[in-house]
Amino acid sequence: MKFIKKLFSHSSKWFFNHLLALLLILTFIVGTVIVLFPRVVIKIPAGSKGVLYRPLDDGVAIDTVLGEGYNVIAPWNTVVQYSARIQVKKLELDVLTVDQLRSKVSVTFQFEVNPFTLPLLHKYVGPKYIETMVIPEVTSITREMFGRLNSSQAFTSGISQVVRDIAINADRVIIDKLSPPGLTAVRLVRISAVQLDSISYPTEIQSAIENKLVESQIAEAFVYKIEAAKREVERKVIEAGGVKKYQDIVNAGLTDSYLKLKGIEATTKLAESNNSKMVIFGNSPGGLPVILGGDFSQDAKSKIEKTDKKPE
Repeated sequence: MKFIKKLFSHSSKWFFNHLLALLLILTFIVGTVIVLFPRVVIKIPAGSKGVLYRPLDDGVAIDTVLGEGYNVIAPWNTVVQYSARIQVKKLELDVLTVDQLRSKVSVTFQFEVNPFTLPLLHKYVGPKYIETMVIPEVTSITREMFGRLNSSQAFTSGISQVVRDIAINADRVIIDKLSPPGLTAVRLVRISAVQLDSISYPTEIQSAIENKLVESQIAEAFVYKIEAAKREVERKVIEAGGVKKYQDIVNAGLTDSYLKLKGIEATTKLAESNNSKMVIFGNSPGGLPVILGGDFSQDAKSKIEKTDKKPE
């Protein structure tokens, strides 16, 4: 116990004698942590990648790509972040076709960096790769594609092919022309899609195109009307043929005996009704009875009686 008390007494004396120095050391350590923490612990946000730069060891770390989350590095190293998401850029360009039609086109394209070659992109192009590499190539390819066609091909039948060619050729040129020294066919950036948003022509050309479209629609309408009229003629011919065939079939069955039978059946049904009526039979052998209702006049009745009298 005496030894422990003696040791504690000596420790207390030493602590109080060196308290100022200890406080200075603790302050230095805390200050160092506060100052160096942002340089040592690097947070990479979602959808981004980091390129490590080592000034004391060959510069850009070609074989290292920092992923999302917290990454610990040496305080003398630095990290440059790149977006690994699909990005969209819109360009307003003046284009000239082979027949000297000057127009304005609005082109939207999608692109993304290759995360596996991101250190090479940083080393040979830099963070401003969009302005220095992507936009100039897309602009050049767009103008080249429109410059190969005449105005009719470029803005009507061939527009979809032009858009596909812009995407394919821009992507290919970026691979071929911007590969790092000593390497071939290395993809640094990928052009994933190209869309033509709008086209605007000079006022005179725009009016001419609109008039042409109107006349084209009118011509198509006339063709439709002529075709409809032809179909109507065919329909009437078919209908007339059907009517004639029906009449031929009916007329073949309308014999005298059949007509007499139908007349007798009709007379029988009329005679069965409760209304007052008069039945008149003609003199001819083939005459059918005629039934008159009870509301006919006396004069008409006397005339009928005179008609039916046999001559003396």
